[in-house]
Amino acid sequence: MMSVPPYRPGPFDWRHLDQQAASELWVELIDWVEWLRERYDFGRDIRPCWFRHGALVEELTAAMVAHRSSFQQTKDPYHHGPAAWHYQVLRPMMARMPAITDFEQCTQDTCGFTPARVHTLTTIAEYVDADVRQRSESPESGFFADRDSAAAGAAATLSMEKVITAIDNGTAVAEDPSDDFSAVSLDGARYEYDDEAGQYKRTE
Repeated sequence: MMSVPPYRPGPFDWRHLDQQAASELWVELIDWVEWLRERYDFGRDIRPCWFRHGALVEELTAAMVAHRSSFQQTKDPYHHGPAAWHYQVLRPMMARMPAITDFEQCTQDTCGFTPARVHTLTTIAEYVDADVRQRSESPESGFFADRDSAAAGAAATLSMEKVITAIDNGTAVAEDPSDDFSAVSLDGARYEYDDEAGQYKRTE
C-alpha cells in the first residue's frame, strides 16, 4: 500500500520554523544578504526593505543555501562550485526579480509594498471530495501498484552511462538537474551515486 511519507522540514523551511530556529535563520540570512548587496552592487536591485517581501525572502534563502553548498564542496568545482552558482542561481534569480516581488513603491528609506490578499474559493472542499470519490478504493491496482511492481524488478546498480541515457530519453528523472551526480528515479526505484563504486546504487 502506498502512502505519503511524513515530511521532515529542514532548517531553511520558513513555514515550519519555531521561534528559535526562525531567529537563527534571520541572523544568518540578513548577514548574507547584506554581503550580497554590497559585494555585487545590488543595492538598487534588492532594496533595503527586502525582508518585508515574503517571496523574496524565500528566494534569497534558497540562494544562500545553494551558495553555501557550492562554495564548500570539492567534488566537481566547475559543474557544482562557485561558477555554477553564479550562472545557475544568482543570475537567473536577479533576472526574475521583477516577477519575484514588486519594488516599484519602495525607496531607499521606505517600503511601499503591500502583499496581495490570497483568497481561496469556498468550493475547494467540494472539489476535493469529488476528486477523491472518483478514485479507486483499492491500493492494489492502478499507478502505485504498477510502480511498486516495477520497482521490485529494478536493477540494484546502474552505470553512469545508463543513467545519462535514461535521463536523456526521459525514462529517468534527476532530483536535482543542476547536479551531475544527483539521485535519480528510474523504473519506480530511486538510485544514488556511490563515489567509491563509481556507479548508481538503488536505495528504495
